[in-house]
Amino acid sequence: MHTYYVFAGEAPVLVHNSTCIQLRNDLAAAEAANPLIESLQRTGGLPSNYVTKAQAAAAGWKPGKALGNSVPGGQIGGDVFANTNGVVPRAPGRTWQEADLGINPMMSRAKQPGQRLLYSNDGLAYVTSDHYKTAYQLPNWR
Repeated sequence: MHTYYVFAGEAPVLVHNSTCIQLRNDLAAAEAANPLIESLQRTGGLPSNYVTKAQAAAAGWKPGKALGNSVPGGQIGGDVFANTNGVVPRAPGRTWQEADLGINPMMSRAKQPGQRLLYSNDGLAYVTSDHYKTAYQLPNWR
């Protein structure tokens, strides 16, 4: 096993080669989340091409199918994230919502990467690149 130091800001972070792939995936998800974070900061909501699962279903989308057939250029986002596995911090009054990252709307969702933005009503933001197994904290959006 190889060990490396990676600089995160000014602090070196010790990583092992077994975690490098996860770190790379988390950083790619964080980069994909930038436009969503900017929209949250600017407007308090997701970009206009994001629709909830209920809105997508009303447009004819079926879960697991390609969203782009029903909502051209659309992405799923804004639904409540229940946090049943505790992957993000819980606090009284805190609610979480989720949004897809890097999804090709013309491919079935079953074949897509599990990258999501998780954002809370009190301004926290995390990304997951492994469909909610782990979460990587971003700077607060609010």
